[in-house]
Amino acid sequence: MLRTPPPAQTMIVSCWDREKNVARYNDFRRSLLLIPISKWNGLTDDEEALKDLREVYGDDVEELDLLVGLMAEKKIKGFAISETAFMIFLIMASRIEADGFFTSDFSEEAYTKKGLEWVNTTESLKNVLDRHYPEMTKKWINSSSAFSVWDSAPEPYNPFPLYIRVPL
Repeated sequence: MLRTPPPAQTMIVSCWDREKNVARYNDFRRSLLLIPISKWNGLTDDEEALKDLREVYGDDVEELDLLVGLMAEKKIKGFAISETAFMIFLIMASRIEADGFFTSDFSEEAYTKKGLEWVNTTESLKNVLDRHYPEMTKKWINSSSAFSVWDSAPEPYNPFPLYIRVPL
């Protein structure tokens, strides 16, 4: 189950966004060359969310705040993210492909031999901590991830990504 922020917290962030002139949801989608929603049921199938959206925004989908829209947007079938979030991901990925440090300058001349070895063998934050603070990780981090509770037992290997695992 995904955790979502409390409604009051979402409203506060939306107010801050308005003060900072953050685009509304549909304007943001237009800027990504996506089709804007024209009705609330184009955003979500969740009946409770639809009721709340109508209560707050009435029938004017153009007033929908960006954060609220992103949180409510239905996920792409087979994916853990929505269409708008996926477009943002694609833009970020294309920018990485345009970065010389990941393409034409991905070499020993730019990184040094040792640096390139680190780039190619580092898989997690725990690897970075192991490399620079081995005494800390040996003493405190028993798990396979630096983001787990540090004194917990390591999780057994699971080939499935977290977002597609089914709870037992």
